[in-house]
Amino acid sequence: MLRNILASILFRKKTISTILLMIVLLGVLSYVTFPKEEMPEIDLKTVALIVEYKGMSSSEIEKLITEPLERKLMSLQDIDEIVSISKDNIASFMIAFELNTKIQNLSKLIRNTITDASEELPAEMEIIEVKEYDSSMFSNIYVGIYGDVPYDILEKTANAYKDQLEKINNVTEVDIVGKRDEIIKVTLDPSLLSKYELDVADVYGALRKYNNIVPAGTLVSDDANYSIKIPGLYENYREIGELPIKMDKGFILKLDDISEIKRTYDDKKNIVIVNGKTALNMQISRKAGTNIIDTYNSVKKVLRINDGKFHPDIKTQIIDDESEQVEQRIESSENTVITAVILVMIIVIAALGIRSGTIVGLSIPTTYLFSILILDSMGLTYNLMTVFGLILSVGLLVDGPIVITEYARSEQERGVRRRDSYINSSHTMFWPIVASSLTTIAAFFPLLFWPDMLGQWLRVIPLTVIVVLSTSLVVSLIFLPAMGSMIERKTALMSDENKRKEGYFLRVYEKSVSRAIRSPLIVLLLTIFTFLSVIFIYSQYNNGVIFFPNDKATNARVEVMARGNFSPTETAEYIKEVVEVVESNPYIGNYVANTINRNRIWLFDQSPTDIVGRLWIDLIPEDERPDSDLVLQDIQDELSKISGYEARISGNTYSSAIVGPKDIEIEISSANKFVLRQVAEIIKDKLTNSKEVKDIEIKYPITGVEWEYKVDRKQTGKYNVSIQQIGSIINLATTGAKIGALRPINKNEEIDIKLFLPEDMRSLDEVENLFIQTDSGSVPISRFIEKEPNKKIFSIGRKDSSRILMVDANTAEGYKTADQIRKIKYWLTQANLPIDVKVNLIGEAEDSRSSQVFILSAFAAALLLMFIILISLFNNFYHTFLVLFSIVLSTTGVFVGLLVLQLPFSGVMTGLGIVACTGIVVNNNIILIDSYRKIKMNESDRYVAIIAAAKSRIRPIFLTTITTVFGLLPSALQISVDVFDRTISYKSAESYFVEPLAWAIVFGLSFATIATLFVTPALLALPNSLNVFFSRFKNYRGIPNIKSNLIN
Repeated sequence: MLRNILASILFRKKTISTILLMIVLLGVLSYVTFPKEEMPEIDLKTVALIVEYKGMSSSEIEKLITEPLERKLMSLQDIDEIVSISKDNIASFMIAFELNTKIQNLSKLIRNTITDASEELPAEMEIIEVKEYDSSMFSNIYVGIYGDVPYDILEKTANAYKDQLEKINNVTEVDIVGKRDEIIKVTLDPSLLSKYELDVADVYGALRKYNNIVPAGTLVSDDANYSIKIPGLYENYREIGELPIKMDKGFILKLDDISEIKRTYDDKKNIVIVNGKTALNMQISRKAGTNIIDTYNSVKKVLRINDGKFHPDIKTQIIDDESEQVEQRIESSENTVITAVILVMIIVIAALGIRSGTIVGLSIPTTYLFSILILDSMGLTYNLMTVFGLILSVGLLVDGPIVITEYARSEQERGVRRRDSYINSSHTMFWPIVASSLTTIAAFFPLLFWPDMLGQWLRVIPLTVIVVLSTSLVVSLIFLPAMGSMIERKTALMSDENKRKEGYFLRVYEKSVSRAIRSPLIVLLLTIFTFLSVIFIYSQYNNGVIFFPNDKATNARVEVMARGNFSPTETAEYIKEVVEVVESNPYIGNYVANTINRNRIWLFDQSPTDIVGRLWIDLIPEDERPDSDLVLQDIQDELSKISGYEARISGNTYSSAIVGPKDIEIEISSANKFVLRQVAEIIKDKLTNSKEVKDIEIKYPITGVEWEYKVDRKQTGKYNVSIQQIGSIINLATTGAKIGALRPINKNEEIDIKLFLPEDMRSLDEVENLFIQTDSGSVPISRFIEKEPNKKIFSIGRKDSSRILMVDANTAEGYKTADQIRKIKYWLTQANLPIDVKVNLIGEAEDSRSSQVFILSAFAAALLLMFIILISLFNNFYHTFLVLFSIVLSTTGVFVGLLVLQLPFSGVMTGLGIVACTGIVVNNNIILIDSYRKIKMNESDRYVAIIAAAKSRIRPIFLTTITTVFGLLPSALQISVDVFDRTISYKSAESYFVEPLAWAIVFGLSFATIATLFVTPALLALPNSLNVFFSRFKNYRGIPNIKSNLIN
């Protein structure tokens, strides 16, 4: 029946051709429109919450806001972890839910939770932001805008660009970093105040009586309304100067008479430098699921069209152009796939002829286009993980086409008609190929459930492989036979010369395999001995275990660290000094530098706690510079010569982004903040005493000195003075006191009006010379306050309701991170640390441990699934065992490869290579054993059947191995050949990921092929040898000869 169905399908060549053409055209269309990005987009199930309570210190924020909210949030369903930062005026939370949560609209849930907790929270608390994150939010586009122009022109131009950029469909918002707030600055003149017998308190009190400057433009006093008209931006705001301060016998003293009023910008808080020029940085956010390359192209078009339009001296520059990196890396990976396809075609053509080779070669792009069509319809994006899946599947998808084509070729060599040969091939190999594909899919299927955030990215690889294998199954059994029967013009016959060569090769192989099957027990023992020996040698001389391969950077960052109370001016000088060092290196492209506010959220970005500034640097193209490690080391050597602060450069790589910036990360948590610091110091001392680690750092919250003014409440009660009044007067000598706001007709935001003392009087010493207006007249403010220096904590980190500290370090040269982590874990168990402190190794240690546990579980699940499929196919436990045993043997070759090349074992990429190798090995063994079973039905001599089956399958097994090995060699050697541009690149950034995967398949499959061709036939003969042995043993002992029930 199956043969009739297949014959009926293959008979309708025009229908098959039409469907195939549609798939190819739709696949090409999907490829062109496929949203492209660097990494897959994932739903992080994470909500960022920021609340504000003005006037509170970080400790007060922790007590009044953070702790009550944590208790309420921890009670929510499916909460994974809550990380919080308490700092002056602000509490920030990162609320992570379980990735498999079914809860919809997490932002709304958080808002409702805060509302429910309102009775426990201060009424003055204000929600600043509740935002649900997805991974696209971390893939922003950065555009520096710079030039030798005044700041107001720079900002005006930036706002004009912002308006144009926000019109792009793929853009959600544009944030301008480094922007300063516009203010109306009122600076009092002390000499004029003295002339009119006024003090600061008189002026401030008089202005407060007019309530506020409202957006409508009116001032309301106790006895009159004063209209303020603001028709123009730079002219009529001066009418604020008409406000009356003092009236005496018809004389009205106006604000303008005793002050200078101007529209300006507040002091610089953040400084941005792009390519040596003072700048602003536009941060462009894109919509989730959009094509990152299209978005970049749209942004570039806007920048190109408006270049010089808003101001001729202002330039724009995209920093860290991710679209170029994505295009370059995807193109390089695609070149690897194309090179593999060409190599496969060459080998198959050499072995089977040009037409058969062309059929196999065409089946590969057909399968890929079919797969891309399906992946696109599933809503996935085209990213590096997808491309890695396609590279990984090169060795898997050629097996089916080679088996079908080779069997048809063999049939034709025996004189069978072309069309019938492909029908016979499709029919004979249908169930073996289906079983082979299902077992390979079974090997990858458990990986779809890879947990944690990392798994969200990595599971795209097995998903891509499964889709490719599924489409390859359809192409192999349906489309390829149809193409073969159309393309092959005549029945293929082997030439006499080829017959002679192949005959000689088969005779040599027959002799070798005959010896193996005559001594199967010896072969088995030698195989087990080889396997155990390799495992033992590897355990002694391995090059360690890494979680993810280390790749090369195409851009870098410099972090500037300093501890202390630094002004923006001091920090800017540090940044400029670092910029000079960076600019002196000839291999640096564009860069952007900016200062960082001390009260930042330090816990979420894994940067040093004492960071005061950062530079993002583009390196020039790889073919124009030395290795990036050498470039970065040269820059670091120069930065190390700077004294007074520390500047550290590091490459932006995938591995650092996935596993963290440091090799070793230790998280310490406790409700007891005093013990927390003590334990951190103990751990740091332990690491410092070891020569095997370096760059040891405790991520302490930054502390400094703050001046606290103690208020005498008896005096404030006596004079009826509020704390708010005192604070406003103090602001006059520091950051300025807000006396109102106005909204110009051409702006959407209010502009604060601030009252200042002259520049030379803005100091803490001047505060005590100020007066405050009371019901009893002006009173020295020193009567109400007393200044005291206090230690200030800029930010307090917490996780899951406990305070936390981080200790991190790097592994020293010549040592293995895995060994250090193991030693640290053992030391922690022996250290007798306080019981109220919890210490965890996180980062690479945590990811590696959880991934290893998952991969082992997935491997066990895969074996179980494969066992069910194989037992269903063979209905024979022994033959099922042989296939599973071949999987174990394939790992021998992988470990041999790691030993020979001295490569570390990558828990992710080497592991995936082993799984892929497993699929190919299973395919070869299934087809070999299936051939043996079919021949055995018509052949009574077991040995003859084994040899016949082995000889019939040696060509497709060799072809599969050779095509796979040669197809993956460019990836293993980190070579990318651009066939169209006729260029060759070596060790591109993405090649470091594919290298361990490719070598695992190359060595694993090479060893497994030898085992398949010699060990598997020997083990097929083992039951018969054991039957003979036991029969002779029983006859020798005089025991009646009872037929053995060993499984045959």
